[in-house]
Amino acid sequence: MKIQNLLFFLALFLVMGCKKTNNGDINLSIESQVLLSPDEIMINDEETGSVFLTVQPAQKFEWSISFRPDWIEVTPSSGIVDDEIIELKVKKNETLLSQGKHNGKIEIITNGAGIAEVDVTVCVDARPIIAVEPTNISFLENESQKVIRVSNLGTGFLNWEIKGIPSWLGLSNSSGTLDEGRSINITATAIRDDLPIGEKNAQLIISSNSFEEGDIPIDVSLEVGELPVMTISESNLDIGFFDDVSSFTIKNEGNIPFNWMIDNVESYMSFSSNSGTLAVNDSVEIELIIDRSQFSSPMYNHTISINNNKEQTLNLPITISHFQEEKWLIDGQVVDAEYDRNTDELIVITESPNEIRKYNVASETSQSLTLNVPPTCVSISTDGNFAAVGHNGSFAYVDLNAMELVKTYAVTADAFDIVLADNGWVYVFPRKDQWETIRCIELATGIEKDHIGLSIYDETRAKLHPSGDYIYGANNGLSPSDFEKYDIRNGVAEYMYDSPYHGNFAFSGNIWIPEDGSRLFARSRNVFNASTNQDNDMTYNGELAGERANMATMDYSANTKKVYAIFYIEDRWSTPANEIRIYDSEFLAFQGTKELPKFLLPDGAGGARDYNSQGHYGFFNAAGTEFYVLLKIDDPNLIENEWAITTIEVD
Repeated sequence: MKIQNLLFFLALFLVMGCKKTNNGDINLSIESQVLLSPDEIMINDEETGSVFLTVQPAQKFEWSISFRPDWIEVTPSSGIVDDEIIELKVKKNETLLSQGKHNGKIEIITNGAGIAEVDVTVCVDARPIIAVEPTNISFLENESQKVIRVSNLGTGFLNWEIKGIPSWLGLSNSSGTLDEGRSINITATAIRDDLPIGEKNAQLIISSNSFEEGDIPIDVSLEVGELPVMTISESNLDIGFFDDVSSFTIKNEGNIPFNWMIDNVESYMSFSSNSGTLAVNDSVEIELIIDRSQFSSPMYNHTISINNNKEQTLNLPITISHFQEEKWLIDGQVVDAEYDRNTDELIVITESPNEIRKYNVASETSQSLTLNVPPTCVSISTDGNFAAVGHNGSFAYVDLNAMELVKTYAVTADAFDIVLADNGWVYVFPRKDQWETIRCIELATGIEKDHIGLSIYDETRAKLHPSGDYIYGANNGLSPSDFEKYDIRNGVAEYMYDSPYHGNFAFSGNIWIPEDGSRLFARSRNVFNASTNQDNDMTYNGELAGERANMATMDYSANTKKVYAIFYIEDRWSTPANEIRIYDSEFLAFQGTKELPKFLLPDGAGGARDYNSQGHYGFFNAAGTEFYVLLKIDDPNLIENEWAITTIEVD
């Protein structure tokens, strides 16, 4: 009992004594308290008991016995306590006491940590007598618990302890003190794990302060039969978005070998092994491989079963988080893009690497051509056979069928935008130097000429009219913004006129022309007529309804009579939104939205985080049944999987 009390007191000392500040120092601001353990002690008249004294939190104090019965001795009776545990010996002194039990109290006082008390009971002329039954225990093969009863048939206090306990036997109590007339039932539990088949034998010894009896032996026998114990290392498997493989371990913790097998398996699961044999104490690691190509939902839950030939079954729940990838992830930084409805191919130019690429989105196939310098803009011919790629001081003429560079042409401008017309000319719109000229280059000769007429402003966006006779431009950097028209029927571009408005309607710096050439869609969401009659040309036709934000991209399909547009986020003027806005092409009536798919990336903590998309370029296919969007992840700090192509089905 003294050892148990000391262990308890040590634990209490550690818990209460470890109150520290952030820098590790003991916080002395907490009020200290003197403590005694146990709070009650029972001894016979010829015995010595122990009480343990300490102060928590630990500080230095003087202590002394302030009260005790005159028939009790306490050693020591005073002293200094700091951060140690002090053992006080308690016994009956030579004072004559009558037969029976005598109760009293010991009080300890300190000079700053308070007072503590302990109750003490002394039994005079104690004659404890132990009784134990049974003294022979046999565990049959199907038995796991027995009861041992220890009693005090005499007077005084019986101190008892069981020794020689084997590892295969558990006892609910192994020591204690019994008052006269008291008994205790001790539950003995057989522990057959890891034991071989056969019989185990041991002898327990119960020692005590019994007046009449010495040590009492208890013979114990244990029959061990076949004990199949199959365990698995995991209670469940939680497979994340980016994991296709997980594992668990099957172990034989019994005393006989068994055969095991995995059942209730789904078609998307495969295992490194589906069955096998495990010897005693042997184990096997099983690898689970997931085939996500069969998945179409964001979460899968299933429970497999592991069975053995000893009629044991363990269930293993499996949860799989799945991200249905709706995008075609591409590398590099997209600079510009156009779509060829003749071949249903997306033409893209990129930096890092510097390339022009041809994507067949429907079949997810692509071809690329390395460019010698970073590209700035691209234009494709109306028949889809060639492309002109603008650079700073040049442009590349590319055969899109062969994906080969035909020729590089020098240009006296940094190309902000470029138009490849059907008349054998290329038109380069300068990036800088404010009032500028359109560089007109004849492909056959390579001769560069300036356009005729009024100057244009740098960073003008340009689109070829479907007739092939005109180019429309949208200026940037001027207020109010405007549209302009240039005649290219004679090769060299000739400035014709601008819109009839001067601040009445915003244009905002970009332009899109539908395939029938009847209207002009401005970045401002305003729509204007296109006509060979100047009186009607660039006159207001309507507006794409929505919040007060400009358009990032749009396209028009005559086959489905739809306009799909992606706006910039209202409070982030250069950031395209993550949704498509749908309009009727004839009356421009708003018909709803479609959200663009998100990007999913690891979060660095074993999970995943999704990010919104930015829709930068959008194009209908020739049939108008699908809308292809070049997406960028909406986080400027991320470069991994930054661009992608997604297909949106058109209703």
